[in-house]
Amino acid sequence: MKTFKALIIFLLILSSLNAQSFYTLDNIKSLSLYMPNKVGFMDKEQKDSLKESVIEKLKKAGFIFGKTDATTFMIKIESINVNDTEVIHVQLALGEEVLTSRPGNIHSFALTYLATDFMESDEPVKDTIESVESLLSEFLEAYKDDNE
Repeated sequence: MKTFKALIIFLLILSSLNAQSFYTLDNIKSLSLYMPNKVGFMDKEQKDSLKESVIEKLKKAGFIFGKTDATTFMIKIESINVNDTEVIHVQLALGEEVLTSRPGNIHSFALTYLATDFMESDEPVKDTIESVESLLSEFLEAYKDDNE
C-alpha cells in the first residue's frame, strides 16, 4: 500500500512538472517594455543595461518593439532592506487590452501572463539580474511552446 501511495505521489509531481501554463501566449508579436524599478541597489546604468539585455533577447525571439497598441511587457523589481539583507520581489508580466465575455462585451486591461520570483540576497544586483533572466527564459520557452 505504501508503494502505491508513493507511486501516485510521484506521478502527480511528475505530471505537474510537465503541465502547461494556463496563460496563452499565442500570436503575440508586438511589445512595449515597461520597467518600473524603484530599487536603491541598482544605479541608472545597471537598470538601462538590464533593460537593453531584455529587449535584445525578446527581439532575438522575434518580438517587435515600437508599434502602436502593442502588448505591454512589464518587469517590475521591488525590494526592502531587512537587517542588511535585500528582500527582492521580481515580476514579469504581459498586460493587454481584452474583451470580456461578460454581458456587454466589456473592454478591459488585464494581465495575461504573470511570473514572479521572491528572494533574499546579499548580492542584490547579481541575484536580480539572474532572476530576470530566469523569468525571461521561462516566458520565452512558454511562448515557443504556444506558438509551435
